[in-house]
Amino acid sequence: MTTTHDRRGPTTADGDSPLGPGESTPAPDGRHPSASGRIIRSLSRYWSDPGRRRVTVGWALLGASLVVYFFLAGVPWSLNWVFIYVAAGLVVSSLGSGVRWRRLVTDWLPFFLVLTLYSLLRSYASHTLWGPFVKPQVWIDTHVFGLGVDPTVQLQRWLYSPGLHVWDYLCWCCYMSHFFASFIVAAVLWKTNYDKFRRFVPLFVALTFFGYVTYVLYPAMPPWMASSTHHLPHTVRIIPVVLDHLHLHSGAAVFTGGDKFDNNVAAMPSIHAAYPMLICLFFWKGASRRKRVLLLAYPVCMAFTLVYTGEHFVIDILMGWLYAAATFSLGSKLLDRWGSRRALQQSVTADSGRV
Repeated sequence: MTTTHDRRGPTTADGDSPLGPGESTPAPDGRHPSASGRIIRSLSRYWSDPGRRRVTVGWALLGASLVVYFFLAGVPWSLNWVFIYVAAGLVVSSLGSGVRWRRLVTDWLPFFLVLTLYSLLRSYASHTLWGPFVKPQVWIDTHVFGLGVDPTVQLQRWLYSPGLHVWDYLCWCCYMSHFFASFIVAAVLWKTNYDKFRRFVPLFVALTFFGYVTYVLYPAMPPWMASSTHHLPHTVRIIPVVLDHLHLHSGAAVFTGGDKFDNNVAAMPSIHAAYPMLICLFFWKGASRRKRVLLLAYPVCMAFTLVYTGEHFVIDILMGWLYAAATFSLGSKLLDRWGSRRALQQSVTADSGRV
């Protein structure tokens, strides 16, 4: 007579199954379960976990809302929508373990308010006290870099035609990443490495406001505007052309003066170039060789995009990189000093408490 224990297969002396982690128990007829059967059982175990189920449903709903938003209004590039989706992503990713609402509000609300204030100030900076300046940038780009012609003009002569090409869309993707890449970095750090988050945000905010001060003191035209005012040969502002071709007309209107927060003479330094360089410098130490290649690729690709699409002169980009390097260097020293002082105070407090 065959008992239930006999049908379960061989066991060790302790009663455990000798099968390895990746092995499956044979079926009663001696055959192993099919791959589809193993997948179904794995999904069943995953779905039976309430925390994982909440996270999965949350990501599905968030992804669906992004798709709907894209077809109704285009890319959610504005500061308000970026923060809404970043906050939603942080909430969804925490549904399995519990949302730390107090920390979420304490860390992200001031960040949002500071950058909202910057957006308002940036729009006021478009009402220039003098300028806007263009001749120094044109002269530097034309003479210093050895082409004898402005790099934007030369690149568009080589690569651009009204029909648009694959590289035009790739440049558009790179350009638009500016509006959310830094916030995604901050969100990932907040979730995975809180200490680094507390360092990244002050550096990011400081770099942003250094740029604003320069916009007030040195309002500068970008290449596409220099072309329209006859300081350069004919160039095309490619980003709004791509937006129109993708039927994202509301986004194109922002780039052509249809938004009250837009500032077309905030070109020096290029914050579009500064943010990728700050990210590169921030993660450089301790990164592997492959990661460093990716870290370098982002600012280089953004620099090419900005010049080719007519959004910035080369000198704007170099100044953006300089601002990022100076902010990272000085800011890191100040943060290190503040951290050491705070650690010393905590140590003294702890010692006095023991006494």
